[in-house]
Amino acid sequence: MSRLADVAAERARRLRRVAGRGLGNRLCRTRRFAAFGAGSVVRPPLVVVGPERIRIGSDVWIGARAFLSLVADFNGRRHEPSLTIGDGCSFGEGLFVSAAGHIEIGREVMVSRNVFIGDTFHEYVDPTTPVVRQPLAAPRPVVIGDGAFLGVGCCILPGVTLGENAYVAAGAVVTKDVAARTVVAGNPARVIRRYADGEWVSPASPGSA
Repeated sequence: MSRLADVAAERARRLRRVAGRGLGNRLCRTRRFAAFGAGSVVRPPLVVVGPERIRIGSDVWIGARAFLSLVADFNGRRHEPSLTIGDGCSFGEGLFVSAAGHIEIGREVMVSRNVFIGDTFHEYVDPTTPVVRQPLAAPRPVVIGDGAFLGVGCCILPGVTLGENAYVAAGAVVTKDVAARTVVAGNPARVIRRYADGEWVSPASPGSA
């Protein structure tokens, strides 16, 4: 009898998880997205600007309090933003994505809490005008390769490409491309070590990354 009770309890837990996932996706209105793959989950609350420009693959997890902003028209300047997230990605709470151009995130990318990814920024050409009234800068594409890792609180800035399985340490501000299988840390991010020819190599004079 105890075994039957255990089986029933486990079944009930599974049903609650499935129901919770479905409720979360309904609350976040994931049907508005251009694509939303099977098994993907978005935890509310969520703020989305331009959901019709977002394509999310299968088995993706996006934690609560994400802000996905794809701005097509801002202060008189038109943009054509898009965001693509590959299968099997995982994003911690507090994700902030800002796109006026193209951001592409590959497969099985692991992203920690409070991470910023952006391909543009508010211009500051006229110091006599509030920044919020100034247009967005011309976007520069951001590409995050398959299997990359983004640590807690890091920032990926416009024009950056992260190679496959690149590793960005917590709090890093990445302003330049990072090669595949390379670890970067700091502000601005610098190369700590690379994996080459079957071993880890530390640069003698780390350069910005």
